[in-house]
Amino acid sequence: MTLENATPAVISFARYFNRPLCPACGNEQFVPELSSFVHERRVRHAWLCEPCGNGFSTDVEVG
Repeated sequence: MTLENATPAVISFARYFNRPLCPACGNEQFVPELSSFVHERRVRHAWLCEPCGNGFSTDVEVG
């Protein structure tokens, strides 16, 4: 499956569960420490990189 023929639900799932890279060391992150709704359609994930200890956040539009 490619994004060209993916349904909106698949695209939303891929965006919501995208695994970011740590901005300090580049290590792929798997599970956020905390996720919260900051707006009706925006979720903020707080990440803590285990290898280097860097904390950062990402925002995702849902729906």
